[in-house]
Amino acid sequence: MSEKKTRILKKDWKQFLKDFNLMNQYRRVLVKIGDDFIVGDHGMPLLGVDYDEKSKRVEIFLGTTDPDNLVHLAHAVDVPRAIYIIRDEEAENPVIGLQIQGAPGTKLTKILFLDSSKEEAREKWVAAVAHTLYERRGMEPGADQADWYKAEEIIEAVCKNYK
Repeated sequence: MSEKKTRILKKDWKQFLKDFNLMNQYRRVLVKIGDDFIVGDHGMPLLGVDYDEKSKRVEIFLGTTDPDNLVHLAHAVDVPRAIYIIRDEEAENPVIGLQIQGAPGTKLTKILFLDSSKEEAREKWVAAVAHTLYERRGMEPGADQADWYKAEEIIEAVCKNYK
């Protein structure tokens, strides 16, 4: 493993994060604060990372399996000082994460990807949301395709806000 971090210039943060979201949306992540604190459930799908220039804040949004509340604000970094993309050119997908450095005295925030394929991760997420829909229908058989399409529709409606 030859991990390499590249700093993203602050003037490029908005566009970089938009591109980053487009390339990595749906991939399952682990969000770490410092060395030992983990945010959210292990392996939640990435919806997006956003930088709000007005509030001087980077926000990390993850997906859930609840069709009525698909968005989870996993963490916010106030007054970010630096954003780094973490790459490993030997990995199947060279983008393995993102590191956000906050204000002095705060711990580093890392987003680490658990899988390399966003398509495979998306399929797993759709299946999990479809299963929740199935459970809500009382587990009646015969509408699995409808559940799948409804799950895709719900996920796409939410995800477009982070592209």
